[in-house]
Amino acid sequence: MPYVTGPVESLESLLSPEEALVILREADPSSALFLRARNFCNDIVEVQPRIPRPTPRQERRFLTIGMATHDDFDGCYFTILAIRLFHPEIWDDLEILVVDNNPAGPCGSALKEFEHWVPHYRYIPYNSRQSTASRDLVFREAAGDFVLCVDSHVLFPAGALSRFVDYCRAHPDTNDLLQGPLIGDDFLPHAACFKPVWCVGMYGQWDSDERANDPDAPPFETLMQGLGVFGCRREAWPGFNPRLAGFGGEEGYIHEKIRRAGGRNLCLPFLRWLHRFERPMGVRYTLTNYDRIRNYLLIYDELALDPAPVVDHFTDYLGKEQAQEALDSVQTELRSPFHFFDTIYCLNLDRQPERWTVMEERFRSLSIHRAVRRFPAADTPVDPRIGHVLSHRRAIAQASVENLEYILLFDDNIRFSPDASRVLAAALGELAGREWDLLFLGGYRLMDPVPNAPACAPLPATLTVVPMPGTHAMACRHTAYDAILKALPGNAADAVLWLDRYPSLAEFYATGLGAARKFFTPSPIAIVENGQSCPTPI
Repeated sequence: MPYVTGPVESLESLLSPEEALVILREADPSSALFLRARNFCNDIVEVQPRIPRPTPRQERRFLTIGMATHDDFDGCYFTILAIRLFHPEIWDDLEILVVDNNPAGPCGSALKEFEHWVPHYRYIPYNSRQSTASRDLVFREAAGDFVLCVDSHVLFPAGALSRFVDYCRAHPDTNDLLQGPLIGDDFLPHAACFKPVWCVGMYGQWDSDERANDPDAPPFETLMQGLGVFGCRREAWPGFNPRLAGFGGEEGYIHEKIRRAGGRNLCLPFLRWLHRFERPMGVRYTLTNYDRIRNYLLIYDELALDPAPVVDHFTDYLGKEQAQEALDSVQTELRSPFHFFDTIYCLNLDRQPERWTVMEERFRSLSIHRAVRRFPAADTPVDPRIGHVLSHRRAIAQASVENLEYILLFDDNIRFSPDASRVLAAALGELAGREWDLLFLGGYRLMDPVPNAPACAPLPATLTVVPMPGTHAMACRHTAYDAILKALPGNAADAVLWLDRYPSLAEFYATGLGAARKFFTPSPIAIVENGQSCPTPI
């Protein structure tokens, strides 16, 4: 046997992913070999996503200053650095949180790098929807007892933030929404509130109030204010409607929710803020009148308000024909049984955008395309079942963080039945007043009958396809989140071993959640064609 003259290769370099999985399954779990194989599998089984990873949660702080940003590194840089330079007295009480609404864009990696040199900094990539309502996640992810949400290009005069901390400490149980006056580039008060009037596709116009001219004046109540800076006690945050998408509609809306929850909308004259409005290089995200109309109608529907002001304004602003088309489309969505769900996720691999394009058209045929979020699926080519398990866990974890009550999960290999809306409406009607956790809405077009999944109760419906409840179309209620998150593995290596117990995710949902209250519709709304009972979006 010849001597080895070159460098000795590591064990990992000699193994294929398939061989590593064999070692993981057969090695003693207490051995060093198992731990080494486990780490190796976690590194190579999943194709790593093309976005930065989130910063781990940190210890609790008194105040979180958070910003949701979309391709605005410069704004984030100067806002964060200005806080460090001009407000050092609050730094020990502070967490800085950035929710990146386009982590695959040109600024993602640079924003992630802040965590290496800005103490108490946390980066959250968020690409399941692009919306100004992503600011809701600032409050959901915050570690602070109080949260101040700011646009990613806002500056505060020296002393303003320390006074804000003092105010919050003096009012630890407040349910109020806390804001301050906007100052102009001349540093003089510009606007302390919004007038409740419609103008060019927006509800609210900047307005002054002499009570805000003196920074030492007492707080006073306002009807509404722009949301460049707004904060409250984290536990008092009422939340944005999770169905909102795109940009527009939040001003006045969140103020009304605060009032209905027993709080006030206060202007703190000392909390002055400077906002960069000019964008000579252009805005990187999409602004459409359709999104504005849709958001306003969703908001008015949530608050049970008469939508006539929205209809009247956009009819005048855009013209009857253009406005009516958008208004009719949104009203169709609001009447759909799919509107019952806080969010609809569609699992789709980054490397298969063509499948998402096809699914968008299928969602459009049901008038729900604006309600569906593409959720990036975990890509595990060596065993697609692993990716399917991880994808479900991540989607449900996201729903839990966002405090969503009902979600709908679709794979991207389905076709909808012609009577999908009718069957779903009937199923939801039958579930009304019942306690339930999971609702399976899918089926497979097969030649031979398949037994019903165990422990699932059927809901009456007309049989059109042989039922076999699967995970490619399923609804989940918040009551099941904790049990699912506890039972599903959180990484690729653990998923390998988990799948030795449950050969598929469908098997787990059918038999592994014994206490869950599960139902299925014998007439499925979504079908996997040609008997392809594939448990993963490949």
